[in-house]
Amino acid sequence: MIIETLMAWAQQRADEGVRRALPPQAYTDPDMLALECERVLKRGWIMVGHISQLQTPGDYVTHEIVDHPVLVVRGRDEQLRAFSNVCAHRSAVIAKGCGNRTVFRCPYHAWTYDPTGKLIGAPHMDKAAVADIRLKELNLEVWQGLVFVNLDDGAPPLAPDLAALEPRIAPLALAEHRVIHVEDLELACNWKILVENFCESYHVFAVHKDTLEAPTPTASTELREGGAGFNHHIQRNSTPLPDALKAKLNLPEEQANEFHLICIYPALAFGFSPGHGLGLTVLPDGPNRLKARMWLTRPSYEGDSPEAAALAVKRVREFLAEDMGIIESLQRGLAAGTGNRAPLHPWESPGWEFSRHLLNRLGVDADDVPA
Repeated sequence: MIIETLMAWAQQRADEGVRRALPPQAYTDPDMLALECERVLKRGWIMVGHISQLQTPGDYVTHEIVDHPVLVVRGRDEQLRAFSNVCAHRSAVIAKGCGNRTVFRCPYHAWTYDPTGKLIGAPHMDKAAVADIRLKELNLEVWQGLVFVNLDDGAPPLAPDLAALEPRIAPLALAEHRVIHVEDLELACNWKILVENFCESYHVFAVHKDTLEAPTPTASTELREGGAGFNHHIQRNSTPLPDALKAKLNLPEEQANEFHLICIYPALAFGFSPGHGLGLTVLPDGPNRLKARMWLTRPSYEGDSPEAAALAVKRVREFLAEDMGIIESLQRGLAAGTGNRAPLHPWESPGWEFSRHLLNRLGVDADDVPA
């Protein structure tokens, strides 16, 4: 039934030539979520960390992609590998959190794996019987310092879908940032609402009037052409860069004050400027709930301080709290089923691009409608 609803929505939008948000059922229907998980999220490239977290042999991070535990580790051979974080024996989750280990030991029966995923110890078992046991390896790709994993064995590579984006952000040297804060968030709303909220800055003057509107005003929004794997817009940031960072990056003046807001499909909401980065991997925890992991990053430069990093964390928490309040209220409004009928503002075009990408992945032909 939900597919028929989405097809009717796509056809109506095409007939009317008007961009509108997805129908309310797309944010509340359990069948919609099941389709998204199977056709989009389990086949998509999901950010699980930043390269600064995985610098030394034995460094590892864990994540969960649609109920699938994931482990990423740097081996003694310096190679990064991603694994299903599930013991081959009885399916216990092996590792938690992040850190550094020389081996990974299952908490259930102490089966032990090395950082290449090979089983190196199975107490009281016949060695010949378990000689070829390994953890299931997953697709991994590092793009501009962001570490992505894909559960689909046949997934096409990520980088070609981001080729048009790469030259826009490469000068900001995101791979040279360091993670200063990681936090897990839970919200009482559909996962798409948080992604869409990040895709548009039309709300900044109303929701963030005391936090973001002054340094990054709504009226400074500039849309950038999206691509197969992303959408992109910027705002102008009036906060001056430290001289040491400006000298290090050697950016043209027009790039030095750009605040980039990007969605890397399907689930990464990503904002960054020359002075900091904010990544949110957003995944569902049911039709009306989401879990998001937040990373904050900063470049290393002479004169940076722990106090400045702590202030950055404080400011992000402030404006995220504002977003969380409003988007949870959207979920309550969507349950009524009477909204999402009015035209979108042109500044909401990146959210439109996200919805079209999603529907096309679900098998619904969603033709473009001019802004």
